[in-house]
Amino acid sequence: MGLVVGVVLAAAMGLRVYSYMSRPLVDLRPQYPAADAATLPAVPRDYVVHPIVDPAERDQGPRRIVSLAPSITEVVCALGLRDRLVGRTPYCHYPPDVETVPAVGAVTDPNYEKIRSMSPDLVLITANSGAVAAGLERLGVKYQLVQHDRLQDVFAAIERVGQACGRPVTARHLVEAIRSDLERLKRQAAKRVRTPQRVLVVLGELPVPPRGVWAAGPGSFLDELVRLAGHVNAGRDALNVTHGEIPLARLRVVDPDVILEFRSTVSDEQRREMYSSWAEVGKLRAIEGQRVRCVGSPEWLSAGPRIAIALQRFISVLAE
Repeated sequence: MGLVVGVVLAAAMGLRVYSYMSRPLVDLRPQYPAADAATLPAVPRDYVVHPIVDPAERDQGPRRIVSLAPSITEVVCALGLRDRLVGRTPYCHYPPDVETVPAVGAVTDPNYEKIRSMSPDLVLITANSGAVAAGLERLGVKYQLVQHDRLQDVFAAIERVGQACGRPVTARHLVEAIRSDLERLKRQAAKRVRTPQRVLVVLGELPVPPRGVWAAGPGSFLDELVRLAGHVNAGRDALNVTHGEIPLARLRVVDPDVILEFRSTVSDEQRREMYSSWAEVGKLRAIEGQRVRCVGSPEWLSAGPRIAIALQRFISVLAE
């Protein structure tokens, strides 16, 4: 990810910069009514659907952008650049109207010819997409690498994309707003939680028939969400990486109080089958107490500008 460097060339430009920097900035931090400890926290603003752009930056940045990750697509939209998006992956489904944007292939296997035909000014890819970067270099297409794994990566991604797209002020205030949302939710969660639960976050659905599960480990943004919600990530007892597989034998030792999973829908019959099947594995508190909870569809496995909304979902589900 590169940085856009501004150059002051003359005294007149210096006066212009001074005028720009001295005017009042738009305050993106939303105001919330005081929340009673007995009430669930309000859902934060959805900046992806309702971005707030600094007026001076509305006409800045590239005109044609391709995003090769769902989280990056959300960052682009949260910076008010939805109308500049000309390409996405088939996995980019949010905001809802983004599906009208042509898909250019998967995150790790894009259609380079289709990308070139779109004449993009900028292609945004994840930081671990080395092969994709090499392919874009062969095409002579400008690209930017964006971090996406940890909570801090969300803020770094917003600022990096903001710099690359001529919206650094908008990006900075968006980061401040999201941080403010997270801190407010953290304080409200602390008022609610009496006894922290050991929570295992499964990356997807709890499998039936039972087998080893992929879960969030230390340092992942999901690990951070559990902590901010006032609980403990049980995956820390089994993993020393941000994401990894926990075998059934190890899962019995971890024995979480609650299991969080991600799926689009779950029927009563599917839930009964899941509990019945997992009861054969051995004594697990989350299964015996029927405390497997769904925090949303797989789209929430992507760390982006809706991270505070994800935290509110964690808090609400874990309060059940």
